[in-house]
Amino acid sequence: MEIKVSNITASANPYRLPMEVVRCATPQEFLAATTAYRGLDPIRTNVLGSIAVTVAGGDRQYDEYWWWLIEDDQRAVVGAALRTAPFGLSLGPMALGAAALLASAVARDDDQFPWVAGNEEVAAEFLRAYRAHHSPGSRRPAVRGRQSLIYELTQLRVPDVEGSYRLATLDDFDLVEQWSRDFHEFIEGEAPAPSENDRAALVAKLKNGMMSLWHVDGVPVAMAGHASPVETPTGLVTRIGPVFTPAPLRGHGYASAVTAKLSDSLLGGGSRVMLYTDATNPTSNGVYRRLGYRRLDQVAQFNLAKSPQDAVDDLSPRLTAW
Repeated sequence: MEIKVSNITASANPYRLPMEVVRCATPQEFLAATTAYRGLDPIRTNVLGSIAVTVAGGDRQYDEYWWWLIEDDQRAVVGAALRTAPFGLSLGPMALGAAALLASAVARDDDQFPWVAGNEEVAAEFLRAYRAHHSPGSRRPAVRGRQSLIYELTQLRVPDVEGSYRLATLDDFDLVEQWSRDFHEFIEGEAPAPSENDRAALVAKLKNGMMSLWHVDGVPVAMAGHASPVETPTGLVTRIGPVFTPAPLRGHGYASAVTAKLSDSLLGGGSRVMLYTDATNPTSNGVYRRLGYRRLDQVAQFNLAKSPQDAVDDLSPRLTAW
């Protein structure tokens, strides 16, 4: 494969020749350019769409933005990726040749991204091509991080659980902020102190009715939220998350109950419903399957070590059985 960084094209790829990597200036431009592409696979492209929708609508701000497209020789989008600092790089569906081509653009434009996440094969190919570029950042070893499973709701089954459902309001800000931090600490092992951007985004979610609570005897016992709904040519898609129950309250079905009620509400609004789960947690995966969610795919995250001495590459494929 011949790759030219100045005018990034590839002489060998599975699409019509050549391909080119294009960087969009705004989330609005990214959303417009990827409309047809996202419509072909609205579930696997949902993270790209929901982040862009949230930023375009003014409900979330980040430190810096990168919006990438991979186009074929007819200017059709055949791959897409984005990064919102301080977070890592999210890859949409694409062929391996497109991932390799994208790696050259990222090495040039954003050589210090902290992690990359996407389909396991695609993410690993991206990192192999990135390493071959020999940029300063590409010398960092890739360490396997969080592994996630993608589920879509196919037939909702609502459990019979004590309590009631309601939308969270601004009066619940402190509770929802703390539970959101607890959720990320449970998933990631740590939870950085919330920034002003984080707090403003949570205010917007509460105002927009995107966070829900389950109550027992008037006391909140579980929480579920959802990302911005994403319109595609093949329908509306909404991703649920985070879902959290404090440790002392687990084992009573509260998370199942709040997730089911939120799912039902989103279905009633005409949306397909999806979510991501921790691939290493059989308990949560079992909960979502019993609610009627069906597994579609697995997503791998690879973290870039801070220096070449910190770790060794771990790009070997791993599949989760459940």
